Amino acid sequence: MPERPQIGYYVHHHGSGHGMRALAIARHLDCDVTLIGSRLPEGPYPPKVKALQLPGDTAPGMQVESFPALHYAPLAVDGLRERMGLLADWMRDAWPCLLVVDVSVEVAMLARLFGVPCVYMRQHGERTDAAHLQAYASASRLLAPYPFAMECSQMPEWVLAKTDHCGWVSRYSRRAGAHAEAEQGSVLVITGQGGTAFTEDSLAAIARRCPDHRFRVAGPLPTSDAPLPANLTLLGQLADPLPELLRAEVVVGSAGDNVVAEVAHLGGRLIAIAEQRPFDEQRLQALQLERLGVAVGVLGVPAADEWPALLERARRLPGSSAWQALLSDSAAQDAAASIVETLDGHFQPALSPP
Repeated sequence: MPERPQIGYYVHHHGSGHGMRALAIARHLDCDVTLIGSRLPEGPYPPKVKALQLPGDTAPGMQVESFPALHYAPLAVDGLRERMGLLADWMRDAWPCLLVVDVSVEVAMLARLFGVPCVYMRQHGERTDAAHLQAYASASRLLAPYPFAMECSQMPEWVLAKTDHCGWVSRYSRRAGAHAEAEQGSVLVITGQGGTAFTEDSLAAIARRCPDHRFRVAGPLPTSDAPLPANLTLLGQLADPLPELLRAEVVVGSAGDNVVAEVAHLGGRLIAIAEQRPFDEQRLQALQLERLGVAVGVLGVPAADEWPALLERARRLPGSSAWQALLSDSAAQDAAASIVETLDGHFQPALSPP
């Protein structure tokens, strides 16, 4: 009988959300898993989870041409050649295997060319271009790490039919309603690893305009030499922002999946700011959150004069009761189950005794 098939899990390097989601799902997979990427989440990992570190895929002076069926394929970039070679080596040596791709059209197509089944992680945004549709068509299954109610783009019916919606995956699941003890007037601003439109100067202006609120900022931030107002505290990068999330009456962060998932599972009140991202990803998510009445969605960082009214709107959000209808405490388990079902669907006949 052949050995138990294993799973490779490609993790995109932009921001920290892809890695956090990958590790949360990997904990529920019942086979050997290898996380693969150039920015993998910090351990400790479960015993069955390993890591394959890849080099970066950029080089000074490189030129990126545009192709309808490919998003990123620059020529003569050593790191790109090496990482694709390492991925190819892993798929050859790990067979029988399945590759989860979160996310890269090119990695999904490499898996298909190697004859390796793929589960492709969908993202928000208008992703009906030829490259995305090619990746969706080539994958064995599509997985959406958000509830079906968050579908807000014009996807073909065959894409939706092929998609399992597992719900928002968060390390803070089963904590809904935790914001009941939030401190009045406390605002947590999260600036993620994927970049932020906030600066020290813009936050100082907002804090001065809202003297009745206390602003605490978690994450990287472009610095300034100007003095900070007394109601603005810079916390820097936090290994675990949970205590700060729990104390905040209002959370301000990007309209990316990681921030949204964590605030949703904690039942918090969120101002979701749409950062500039490809395919209008965050703009559409912010608008859909606003439409559903679970968060205040805005496009870009509002001017300081708009923040008193904005914070008041956020304070009036229902919080946990609104999020509850959209949440699944088993999102990570459900995602893992979808992946394992796809794996077994390809390899179970070969593993069964005659």
